[in-house]
Amino acid sequence: MDNKPSTPDQDLKEMRKQFLLSLIAIVILTFINVSFPFFNLAVILIWPIPIVNLAIHQGMQKATILIAIAALINGLLFNPLMGLLTVAGFGFVGFVMAGAILEKLSAFKVLVMTVLAAIASNFLIIAGISFAYDGGILATVQSAIADNLVPLLENGEMTAVLEAQLELISLIIPGMLIISGVLTGILNYYLVHWYFDIKRISVNTYNSISYWRFPTIILSLGLVISILFRGSPVGLNLLVIIIFLLFLQGFGVGLYYVRKKTKSFFLNWIYILLVIMIPVIPPLLFLIGLVDLWFDIRKLKYGNN
Repeated sequence: MDNKPSTPDQDLKEMRKQFLLSLIAIVILTFINVSFPFFNLAVILIWPIPIVNLAIHQGMQKATILIAIAALINGLLFNPLMGLLTVAGFGFVGFVMAGAILEKLSAFKVLVMTVLAAIASNFLIIAGISFAYDGGILATVQSAIADNLVPLLENGEMTAVLEAQLELISLIIPGMLIISGVLTGILNYYLVHWYFDIKRISVNTYNSISYWRFPTIILSLGLVISILFRGSPVGLNLLVIIIFLLFLQGFGVGLYYVRKKTKSFFLNWIYILLVIMIPVIPPLLFLIGLVDLWFDIRKLKYGNN
């Protein structure tokens, strides 16, 4: 049979169908997030895909309308927090990523924009929650942490230790929000591009984490300065962030050699699970990242990659 060109009415119908499917996907993901907390992380990582996909096919205006309608439905159907997450959370991240792709920025710049959007999203959500509860950002998070520790604080022997830990956690909240944003942004970026690969949508993807190297001088100076000024909240948060970045580089070194030995997708996930489950591995990866920062274990700087 001859393939006849589609008519404007058919194109419009197809666009409406795609818009509706994107909306349904967001609402279903929200339902899973609310009803099955075990899948929260997976949902957070998948949420931006319908928004970015719609923006790529129908433009930013339709993506904006999708976010607005989804926020209204999630807010009414579930709770106001889900409405806030739709706008300031995954909606914002997906919107920024899609805009960067449509502006034809380089793959690296799209990744950076996505990570910055995820970081900003964390602070926007906390700001929205704290405004709703008539308190500051840090006070809101501190209160939530304290509420969870109340049963433990009733034990007099543990009170001093837990109070000290609570104070430390309170001090590094900004750094933890930034780290959370970096992780979420990176995973959002690669999952969206993985979806594009499946759908055969031509979008350039930045190098795998296994080939990442951070600037040696900048990170080294940051590490020294943050250690010297770790007594201040700014220095302490900077130290936490740099330790995480060095861990991330060490993680990339480990992933590089896992992939060098095998192409098995399953073994890649085994490596990730081991990093998550075995407490001694992250500190080792931090040290490997610190060594790689100066000695380029993978020989990426002057190698073929």
